[in-house]
Amino acid sequence: MALLFLHNEWATISSTSQRKNLQILLAMSEVCREISDAPGKASAYKYFKTFLKTPEIVRVSCTDGRGRVLMEDRYYVPQPSPSSYLFKTFSPPRVGAWETRTDNGVETLNASLAARNGKGREITARVDFSTRLIYQEMDSSLRQSSASFFITLSLGFVIGCIGTLIIARFVVDPIQTMAEAARMIGSGRLDHRIPVTSKDEMGMLASEFNEMADRLKKFDDMKSDFVSSITHDLRSPVTGIGLCADMIRELAEKREYGKIPEQVFSISEHSQRLNHFIDSLLEVSKIESGKLKLDVKALNLEELADRAVRSFRAYAEQKGLKIDLVVGQEIPNTRGDPDRLYQALANVIGNAVKFTGSGAVTVFVEAGAGWQKVRVRDTGIGIPAGELKNLFSKFYRINTGRPGYPSARQGTGLGLFIAKSVMEQHGGRIEVESAAGKGSEFSILLPEKKNPEEPLA
Repeated sequence: MALLFLHNEWATISSTSQRKNLQILLAMSEVCREISDAPGKASAYKYFKTFLKTPEIVRVSCTDGRGRVLMEDRYYVPQPSPSSYLFKTFSPPRVGAWETRTDNGVETLNASLAARNGKGREITARVDFSTRLIYQEMDSSLRQSSASFFITLSLGFVIGCIGTLIIARFVVDPIQTMAEAARMIGSGRLDHRIPVTSKDEMGMLASEFNEMADRLKKFDDMKSDFVSSITHDLRSPVTGIGLCADMIRELAEKREYGKIPEQVFSISEHSQRLNHFIDSLLEVSKIESGKLKLDVKALNLEELADRAVRSFRAYAEQKGLKIDLVVGQEIPNTRGDPDRLYQALANVIGNAVKFTGSGAVTVFVEAGAGWQKVRVRDTGIGIPAGELKNLFSKFYRINTGRPGYPSARQGTGLGLFIAKSVMEQHGGRIEVESAAGKGSEFSILLPEKKNPEEPLA
């Protein structure tokens, strides 16, 4: 960059020197015209010496077409001297004749310009310049410009260093802090957070990072809870099956065969629970891989809701709950996968019965313009507002430590996730309204499809 600056600056200074020397030659030409027209008149030359005389001029003269000298003046005799200039090149102007000569070690630049006076006679103006003084002036200008340039460059470098330190302080350091936090969280320290010290972009990024860490911590807690649940849900039926098998063996050894069917029935019940758990995990795997296929056919949503209500009636009566199905209008047939929709309804209704300690669970079936809806309303303990956003997440279960929540057989937290996925695959959705201590209402909305060729979503 310095070399480029010096090259361009020298070109500019050289061009300025050219224009200056050319102006001197043109002014001398005008002097020669006046002297040629009126010999002895020196007013123009006095002006020349007063305003255009520069230290570089060694000699000036005027001659006519026959070589007769009309006027000549030598200002000084240049002496040879060593030179140490940054550059020693000079491009002469294109107007006039310019020639560099060396005499006794003294280099001069001889310029001449032919013109005609008022009477049409040819005259020639000559000016001899000292190249040493020309280069000296140009070199001085270049050194001054270079000094200013390098001072500015040094100041820019200092300011750049200060700016770099500021950037490192306010940008790089927070990034390094975030990188260190990411490393710590990646190593398992999910409780680590970044202090938010500003409201700018870095502060916003730190806040987003902390929110991400909060979600990771929550998901890690859900995973730990899920592992605990799996341990319980697997161990409970397996242990029950083992105990029943031991009991059957003891009964067989005692030849008390009449009590064996009761143990076989218990084994079957435990096996069903285990199979239901495994089926739920397989359903989630199919949903996430996109392999869950629907067997679409004609169905009636009222019949599916009635079937789901009847399946939980015994469980509700056992808890002293009232469970009713309310249909206020005729529900037309629609299209969908009956088994999947029944699974979604059963998951929602089953949760309502599970989390209702007293009162009733009411299931409403309604039909509207282009939609059919099943609303499941309960008088249970309700769902806290902070839990609603994660309610349909995979493996998510409401905090079992809250008073009023069932402490056993909480399930895997897959029921609502599967129900939501099934409804979305049908082009529908699930909505929930609830508040702690005020019960809950889940709405299952299914788009009405009558045309066999009409797509579900």
